[in-house]
Amino acid sequence: MENEEEIYGAGFPLLDRLKLLAEWAPLLAQLQIIGSAQSPHEQAVAIVKTLQWAAGKSTTSLDDETLKHVEAVLRTPEGKAAFDWAYAKIAGGIE
Repeated sequence: MENEEEIYGAGFPLLDRLKLLAEWAPLLAQLQIIGSAQSPHEQAVAIVKTLQWAAGKSTTSLDDETLKHVEAVLRTPEGKAAFDWAYAKIAGGIE
């Protein structure tokens, strides 16, 4: 089994580290968007967008398509209402 430095890239040469950083930089930008969201709903949409980016790294299209539909639902008035209802139930304690 590889040691942690090899798994996480700490043992990579500097150029390889920079390439890795450049490849994953969009994820860092998405995390900033999540952190600056003004509401839980905006945060949820930003999280789904981030997951879409990460799913694009896989070789299957099922996750891409699923997240596309989840985002589309969240952006509808009904989806927002359902999210807000669920969030309120969770934040207030489910009864």
